[in-house]
Amino acid sequence: MFCNLFPPVYTGRYQNPRALATRVNRVSNPLEELSPGVFVANNIHGYKKVPVVGKVLAVDESSFEIEYWKGSWKAEWKRWEVAGGNVWTDTLPKECILLVNFQLNENNKLANETYKYLKDTYGKLS
Repeated sequence: MFCNLFPPVYTGRYQNPRALATRVNRVSNPLEELSPGVFVANNIHGYKKVPVVGKVLAVDESSFEIEYWKGSWKAEWKRWEVAGGNVWTDTLPKECILLVNFQLNENNKLANETYKYLKDTYGKLS
């Protein structure tokens, strides 16, 4: 009974709170996180040097509609506009998803943990 009066204490090595906020959390079924408005990284044949990133517009049983974003590993990401100022969209099968529901940092760049996870994942695909 006495021990319940004190909050749990973490005794491991220091972890920066900002790093904890951007950590890649792995879930048992990532497709449960797939919903309109979340970012996804995809595995598309021929695109291994730069991640294929986009924001989900709609989801159905076996596919999802994506709004592509343009950027690179360390550069800013922004909506990929094509001729006429339209945003490039596409419908992809759910099987091509590598990472679901991550956030860009305050500079619209990949967060450090997301960058590391995607670099490792894309490296294994080559």
